[in-house]
Amino acid sequence: MGPPLSSVLPEGGFPRGAVVELTSPANLGHGLSVALAACAASQRASVERGREMAWCAFLDPDHTLFGPAAQSSGVGLDRFLVLYPPRHLLAKVAVRVALSRIFSVIVVDVASIPGVASKGPYRFESMDTWSKVARRLALAIEKTPTTLFLLTRTEASRPSALPVAMRVELENDGTDRLFVRIAKDRFGRVTNHRPIVWTRPVEEKRAAR
Repeated sequence: MGPPLSSVLPEGGFPRGAVVELTSPANLGHGLSVALAACAASQRASVERGREMAWCAFLDPDHTLFGPAAQSSGVGLDRFLVLYPPRHLLAKVAVRVALSRIFSVIVVDVASIPGVASKGPYRFESMDTWSKVARRLALAIEKTPTTLFLLTRTEASRPSALPVAMRVELENDGTDRLFVRIAKDRFGRVTNHRPIVWTRPVEEKRAAR
C-alpha cells in the first residue's frame, strides 16, 4: 500500500495469505475504497516486477459496485472480476474463489448497501455464520500471496470476533479524514484510531435502492 494508508498499517501494508476484516459503522467508513486501493496497489506491484497485471476479484451480492469508482481508484478493470452471488450463496462462492488461488486480492462485501436498515434474511445477517467461513477462507489462501478482505458493519451482531489475521476499524467525520484503528493483528500490533487524509472516489457506490 502507498501513503497515506501505509503510514498506519503494520509493516506498511496488509498481510498476504490472510483474511482481513475492514469494518465500519453502517458500511460508511470507506472500507470499499480501501479495498479497491489495495487491489490497485497489488496490480501496480505485479507490473513493476515485470509480470502480468495481477487479477483481483470482488463479490458483490447487492450489485452496488460502481465501475467508474473502481477505475478512478486505479484498478485495472480488464483484470478485475466482479461476481454477483445471491446473499445465501455468498459464503460458498467466496470459498470457491479463494480456493482457485489465482487472485492477488479478493473482496467480499458482507456488509450490504451503505446506510440501509436490516431487511430480509440476508441483508444484515449475524457475523456468527461468518466465523466458520473466515476459517475456511484463511485455509484456502494460506501460504499464497492473496489478501482477502471482508467488508463488514461494526454494528452487526457478533457473538465473538471473527478469526481473521487483521481487523481494521474505519470511521470518517464527513470530511476528507479517515480514522483507522488496528483492532486485531495476529502479532498483537493493535493501535488507537489514527487520522489520515483519504479522498473517497466519486460515486463509489450507487445510491441505495
